[in-house]
Amino acid sequence: MSKIHISLVGGQTAPVYHGIIDSLPDQVILIHSEQSEKEALRIKNEIPIAAELCKLDPVDLQQIFSAVEKLAARFRESESITVNISSGPKPWSVAFYSVFSQMKNAVIEYIDQNNKVWSFTDRKNHSVNFDMDAQFRLYGNPLKNYKCFSDYTDADRSVVEKIREMRNFNFKDFNDLTMQMAKKPNETSQTLPSGSHLTWFTKEKEFEFVLKKKGTIKKEVLKSPQVRQLLFNTGWFEYEIALILSQWEHAKEIRLNCMFPAKNKSAKNEIDIIVDTGAKLLFVECKTQIKNITDIDKFHSAVKNYGGLGSKALFITDAVMDETAKEKCQDSSILTFSLQNKMLGVDPEKMLFMLLNSELFNINTK
Repeated sequence: MSKIHISLVGGQTAPVYHGIIDSLPDQVILIHSEQSEKEALRIKNEIPIAAELCKLDPVDLQQIFSAVEKLAARFRESESITVNISSGPKPWSVAFYSVFSQMKNAVIEYIDQNNKVWSFTDRKNHSVNFDMDAQFRLYGNPLKNYKCFSDYTDADRSVVEKIREMRNFNFKDFNDLTMQMAKKPNETSQTLPSGSHLTWFTKEKEFEFVLKKKGTIKKEVLKSPQVRQLLFNTGWFEYEIALILSQWEHAKEIRLNCMFPAKNKSAKNEIDIIVDTGAKLLFVECKTQIKNITDIDKFHSAVKNYGGLGSKALFITDAVMDETAKEKCQDSSILTFSLQNKMLGVDPEKMLFMLLNSELFNINTK
């Protein structure tokens, strides 16, 4: 029996792709409009099955129903047909359901934001395999530049602990030195009037960090494979968050410093952490504290551009987030958390997991 898979193509390409991979048909027909032709071509190039592209008017009901009825007449009763109505304009969904639901050899299905396939025939569901890299490519944003959490070593973890101790010892001098050297990467040493200094030894590939405060001195030698990335631009904080998230039961893969090429190919857009949960993506923005409220808007836009409608967003800080920032995040459907959040008898890590578990599979409405 020949298996035919028909899928409606709109702006959300991931459910179309995952429906095809789940169905494993002999033939694929992608229904697209003039506006969604690029998306249909992306899907065609991504799947291992030959696909036929069929252009359809997105709004004219008479043309839509006529075309759908004509398409349905092509198939024999011996052929098995699956119609995925997850994407595309609403008039298409109505027309395809109206026509194909009358055919005994056709099944109408829908894939939700949690990557579950729902059958309109028996109303049962099952999960489909989720492919993070395929999703990025399908939305036109392939991710090639990133760090895997597994690339970090025990030496990196030890260095982060030392960096946190140095920062806690003298917050101001720590920030001044790391920011100055980050802005001048070709220089090997920075010294402050207080006598605190930071020196990079190129041959040894290590930092000597000396901080002074009220007559006391704290000194550390920082050496690890990722030490430069960890010391500057709060890379240490991003790794701390990734380390916590690695203990979360839904974290299948964690990537840090995810650099997406901008559309003009001259600039890059960075996401601090992306977590593959096996059903959807969690985008994480890490800042020790929020100094510019527009960072929230930028993060919200990036999640929509790169993650699609089903992805979740988390803005996590070290310092307690003020109410204005919390409200801004809430308006943008961004979860918020601070490592300084306190609850009697509950570790911050457990509080974070409780938050994520309660929100992960909720359907996004914004």
